[in-house]
Amino acid sequence: MRHFIISLLSLTASSLALSDEKNADQARLMLKNYGLSHCILKPFKENSALEKDIGLSAGAYSFMGKGMHSVLQNEDTLQVLHDPYKETRNYVYAAYEQTPSISKHSNSNVVFYACLEVYNSEAFDSFIKTQDRYIAD
Repeated sequence: MRHFIISLLSLTASSLALSDEKNADQARLMLKNYGLSHCILKPFKENSALEKDIGLSAGAYSFMGKGMHSVLQNEDTLQVLHDPYKETRNYVYAAYEQTPSISKHSNSNVVFYACLEVYNSEAFDSFIKTQDRYIAD
């Protein structure tokens, strides 16, 4: 009977660990998607249906949408102490500026190409993992 209880507890602990990792993976992906949306949006200043759609997507991935990261605030003053979404925007904006994406066919940056380069980079994955401590329980 004791072996059965130990086995059951071990199975429960393993299941919880897998669940936590799956939750973290999902939260990371949502934060990455948030960053990609903002990377694509920033260079474009004109209003369009595409800009509106990507903006709505960015909102859906934020903490006001389905985002899984919490914004850390001082409980007394409500001052923001850490905002993983702002940090992600700052990261993708800086990485975008550092990513070469000039087309052979024009002298301008290819926004979507550069943003995908940032999105798929190991450096962005590493940055996203630094925000894990802000994943909501």
